[in-house]
Amino acid sequence: MKNLLIKNTKYKFVYLIAGLTVFIALFVSDKASAQSIIPLVVAPARQTIKVDPGKTASFVIRFYNTGVEPISGTFKVADFIVDNNEGSPNFLEGPTTLSKRFAAAQWVTLSTEKGTIPSSGMVIIDGKIRVPENANPGGKYFAVFFEPTSEIPEATGSKQEEAASISMRIAGLVYLKVSGPIAEGANIVSFSAPNFSEYGPVTITTEIKNSGDYHITPKGQIVIKNIFGREVARESLQETNIFPDASRVIVSKLGTKWMVGKFTASLDATYGESGKALASALSFWVFPWKLAVVITLAIIIIVLIIIIIFNRFVKKEKKLEEELSEEKEELEKLKESLKDKISGIIPESKVEPPSTEEKKTE
Repeated sequence: MKNLLIKNTKYKFVYLIAGLTVFIALFVSDKASAQSIIPLVVAPARQTIKVDPGKTASFVIRFYNTGVEPISGTFKVADFIVDNNEGSPNFLEGPTTLSKRFAAAQWVTLSTEKGTIPSSGMVIIDGKIRVPENANPGGKYFAVFFEPTSEIPEATGSKQEEAASISMRIAGLVYLKVSGPIAEGANIVSFSAPNFSEYGPVTITTEIKNSGDYHITPKGQIVIKNIFGREVARESLQETNIFPDASRVIVSKLGTKWMVGKFTASLDATYGESGKALASALSFWVFPWKLAVVITLAIIIIVLIIIIIFNRFVKKEKKLEEELSEEKEELEKLKESLKDKISGIIPESKVEPPSTEEKKTE
């Protein structure tokens, strides 16, 4: 009884420690999450502005604070480029080596550089863009962002202060298009799929590079046909912006799970204001080889079972025929034996056939 009580006490202690560990983990996780999130929203997140060289354009960006405490910070302008195939912008602050071909931050002035966004409120930022007369036609890309600082009133609470200290920021992107003759150019860097897949749908990866002066948004479709030329799948190319001197990877999944044989995928797309064409094609195989092996083995096993049963049946029939043949031979021998015995008891020579007179008398 004493041992049982000790054992139960141990289990209760283990359960208590485990429960405390889970509680602490959840508490720390929630706290870390609260510290790393600033409730800010920007609108519009992206906007396009067209302007002629030598002209001035205006824009407006709103920053919203959905939290319960005000957040102070600075409003800045920075050029950005997209130099990766994922479409993530890379902000260039301060002195930059970015080609003037795409830079525009130096043309932008904001209505304010510092401010506090009230709780459940917003701040409106007015901006002006003064485009030089000698500006090159094409796309210019800059961002207006709000960067929280540590200069936050104490009444905001420790969580917000800690969140602000990590210098998170939120930005509105501006695509500026300077009027004039714009060069358009793009090419398909790669259009690929696994050479062999066991099941569908098949993942097709398309990488397109923009070599023009303005960002493009290719539009088109990917079509899959089987070996007989019949269409089995069709999907629109995901529309995404591709910035100048950058490429973008677009992943598409086409087809169904059960696909067998050789297939051909073709891409037909257009881009730019003039609707220039992009096209490519590839072939691949889909075959569920594991399932095929299982089915083949199952068929072989079934055939072997049938052969075994058939052989047993044939052997049994053959054995029965042999037994019947042996019995028939024994019967023949027995018949001959009885015949010999009968002929030995009554010799055929002593038995005279009846005379003609006897036959008449009878």
